[in-house]
Amino acid sequence: MPLDGSLSEHWRRVQGELFPWLEEHVGPLGPRHRLLVTALELARIESFLPALGHWLGRPPACRAALARAFLAKAVLDLPMTVMLRERLLVDKALRRICGWERASQVPSEATFSRAFAAFAASCLPERAHAALVEERLGGCLIGHVSRDQGLSGVPSAGLGPAAAEPRPSRPDSHRIPPS
Repeated sequence: MPLDGSLSEHWRRVQGELFPWLEEHVGPLGPRHRLLVTALELARIESFLPALGHWLGRPPACRAALARAFLAKAVLDLPMTVMLRERLLVDKALRRICGWERASQVPSEATFSRAFAAFAASCLPERAHAALVEERLGGCLIGHVSRDQGLSGVPSAGLGPAAAEPRPSRPDSHRIPPS
């Protein structure tokens, strides 16, 4: 299926089925919530998390919710983890989209930082992006040509060789010539 057909079909499904279901369970969704839900639906970031076995000691925080929050931080353009955490504590819809029912379930800033460092070390964003490109554009050839006349070293047509030499921005009449 061509890219435009698959994306439009995907968008119809998100708008027609997912948004109404979410609004019924989460509450009203603003434009940023809808953008995040669309990004989560397309990226399916949870599928790139490693399967965790049974460990001794305290269980790790839900990595799927942390991964969704990692994507939310990028979509919402929040530069600092503390800003994301504060937003999750007050925004019930965002918190529930990420996977936490109550504000008391939102992990500490240190847990977020450790999880985000682990995601970056495991190249989670790069792997999710590569899979998305492969899924949507796998068999397509994308051509791109970029030309910059200024860097070619050839003077512009009709201006002669003097046009290729740089000119000072102002006269240097007050400058003393080197001896």
